[in-house]
Amino acid sequence: MSVRELDDHEGVFVRNPTETIRDYRVALRNEYSIPRPRELARSVKEQMLGGSDTHISEARKILTALEIIDEEAYSRLGIKADAFKDFTFRLLHSEKSEQANSAVDSFIILSYTWHSPAWTPHPSLTLSGYSGPGPLTPAMWTALLAQLREHECFWIDQLCITQSSDSEKIAAIGSMDLLYKSARKVIIVLEDIALCSDDRELLYLYTESGGTYHMSEDEQDRMASLFAKIVSARWFERAWCLHEFLVSRRHVFLVPVCQGDGPASSAQSSALILRLDGYLLVRVYEIYIRQYMKHQYARQDTSQPIESFTGTKIDQIRRFCNRLRALDLQDALGSGDKPLEDGSFMNMFYQVFSHASMYQADKVSIILNTMRSGLYIKNPTLLSEEDCLWFITVVAMAAGDATALTTTGRRSNDRERQLNNKKQWIRAPCSLDQARRAGALSIPRTHINAEMTPKGLELDVLRLGTNIDMIAPSQHDLSIARWLIDHRSLCAILPDEQEMRLDIEEDEYSYSRLRIAYIQALACALACGKEWILAYYARSYGSLPRGVNLQWDPAARTTVVAAVEWSLATVIECDIEVHLEETWQDFRTMKWASDALQNEYDGDDYIASYLGKPWTQSLNPDEQVWYSVILEFTETLVTFGLGIPSPDPDEPENLEWNVRMMRNAQGSNALVYAPEASYQVVVPTALKDDAYNWMSRLWYLREEETNDHYRLLGKSRIASTGSSLPAPNQRVTIVG
Repeated sequence: MSVRELDDHEGVFVRNPTETIRDYRVALRNEYSIPRPRELARSVKEQMLGGSDTHISEARKILTALEIIDEEAYSRLGIKADAFKDFTFRLLHSEKSEQANSAVDSFIILSYTWHSPAWTPHPSLTLSGYSGPGPLTPAMWTALLAQLREHECFWIDQLCITQSSDSEKIAAIGSMDLLYKSARKVIIVLEDIALCSDDRELLYLYTESGGTYHMSEDEQDRMASLFAKIVSARWFERAWCLHEFLVSRRHVFLVPVCQGDGPASSAQSSALILRLDGYLLVRVYEIYIRQYMKHQYARQDTSQPIESFTGTKIDQIRRFCNRLRALDLQDALGSGDKPLEDGSFMNMFYQVFSHASMYQADKVSIILNTMRSGLYIKNPTLLSEEDCLWFITVVAMAAGDATALTTTGRRSNDRERQLNNKKQWIRAPCSLDQARRAGALSIPRTHINAEMTPKGLELDVLRLGTNIDMIAPSQHDLSIARWLIDHRSLCAILPDEQEMRLDIEEDEYSYSRLRIAYIQALACALACGKEWILAYYARSYGSLPRGVNLQWDPAARTTVVAAVEWSLATVIECDIEVHLEETWQDFRTMKWASDALQNEYDGDDYIASYLGKPWTQSLNPDEQVWYSVILEFTETLVTFGLGIPSPDPDEPENLEWNVRMMRNAQGSNALVYAPEASYQVVVPTALKDDAYNWMSRLWYLREEETNDHYRLLGKSRIASTGSSLPAPNQRVTIVG
């Protein structure tokens, strides 16, 4: 449970049901008294915040490497311990703690969004005409004070940091993670949304039953909708709020409950505020996901529409709730302060930059804090997002973070400027870069022998070959793969009862390119043979669909072999003789776009006429399982094995990319996603270890006129069954 009271006698967290949900009915008024913050002595600061020397050795190691890699980035950073020395620690005292200044040993801390013209607090929290100067509405201020224990103090950034002092703000930002980590509890205030009375009643019914209350379908939909209300709050979109959540462990949420329509009137003398803990939010999130999936895939009608989130927002919500769940598990196991991050600066960049902040440089500070780097920015001048990307990339390289070299997202938006300073080889992290190999909880560090020079990035690489070594699948294998992908509607048990990534792509251009990648990937796998498919499953994932391990159960191996053999026999019988010659005259990428959309194959009439029998009778149960195995294998191969990104229409090189086979000196096959161009195939030497085989570590370099100077065309993962990369080492310069 992520929000619990600490039992001081036993030193363990225990679940307290009364802490899961609670009401606060507070008087409505237009003003409140704001106490003056009091500065604490340095010894008290060090005692309460635990000092800043925990990660000092890591900080020095990073700075030593960074001085070699990029002196400009090195000059901007300092060791956090120095910021902590300069940090002025002040606390606010309530009336309860006013007489106990010397005895204060605990504080709570506020996480909220500053009031601004961009948004207004929910009308249920204020009397008409309220525009007070405080950081919270009077009603929410009262609810905040109710969270204090006797003699306990609290901290709010607006009031405890001198906002006119740049030096004080720099020191405070560098120490912010220590503050939120050390607080007894983080109080997360949501003032721009409100639940309704029915929402509150349903939450109480569910909580008081211990989660066993049997909800009707309509009540489950209502529970999903109230979750959507909560996560639509502005707090979930702000980068500093994300920081405050990530660096702390114990959270409660204060959410207003609307008791009527419109602003509170003079006849309405009180506001109702609900306190929820993270444990309850996770359970409500699970209901939301279940109901959303039910309506999304079963196309079920409902009287209570469920708000759907897509793209960045759903990723933010998923990460938030997964972290709450992980904190709950850690508390249950007593694993304490073990980091929940995977060790990737670039993955944290992706997460933080999906949130908003007033200054981009703040996001760099957030990443340094959440990654426990022991570093802070000494001179946070105005930075663009491109500057931040460069900054975090070189810091990650200095820290030995392999993901600095394996990101596959967009190039710099500031293309002309980046070409001038030789940094265009840098790629932003994207959603596919976040996928990790099954069981990989953290990313091992490595030594990256690199240096930013006036000419570009000097880097040690292993040379694996050239574009000449790439092998395209035959028309025969492509025809088989095309039939299997384009007739997937025949399979009634699609992977995990969900649509494939291909089926949820709405853009026609992106769909056509992805469809080609699916067909090519499956064709290459079939060309490599049954044993390659079996070995790839066993090496990379270890299990078949529904968790049957190839190494544990001989029947699982038999299922895969049967699936491949059935696919080959069925397709040859049904399709190749009819379509091979007329379809595959030219299988270059864009030639397929005209017939890319799958809807040409939809419909019972087409399937019945094609197979000569109703579609419900077209595949027996065994064939359904085999087809599902093939489709899930292809989905896994494309999304995780090859990490094929969604096409970028703005790609400046305008290259065609295709799935190809690459054979090493030992004769073993690997699948890669490669451009149609002349290039050298290399892997950075720092990534030669098998621990990085699931990353996009294969680089395609186009040679420039200057010897050993190259331009980066793109990257790919290597889908292979072997672990060795036998190749000579070479120093090259990447100029863009």
